[in-house]
Amino acid sequence: MLIAAPVAQATTVSEVQSMITQLKGKVQIITISGKFAETKDRPGLLGQLDGVSLTLDQGKFCDSVKKVQDFKIKVTEMNSANKLNQDPTLGPTAQDLLNDADAIIAALNDLQVQSTSAPCN
Repeated sequence: MLIAAPVAQATTVSEVQSMITQLKGKVQIITISGKFAETKDRPGLLGQLDGVSLTLDQGKFCDSVKKVQDFKIKVTEMNSANKLNQDPTLGPTAQDLLNDADAIIAALNDLQVQSTSAPCN
């Protein structure tokens, strides 16, 4: 399944934005359970990724890394509460979201190094 493939490593803002867009696509279709799945959980995750895109467009790469880390914390919390799909045969999984987030963090750090010669802390 193509949508479950991890996003590729990127080195330009445009490429990282594309990675974020791909991750948002997975968030839009991942199975989320619980009574707040569509009113709080999914919109919250998508909102966090919108925040990453915004700070990325502003060239605030380390702020973007922090926002992706916050996204990962929320995904991990939701996964621990058994709210996210964990079966790869049923579409994107929590682990897919975490893997993509890690790839985005690595790409953001690459951009930070390109612009300042030092990675984010």
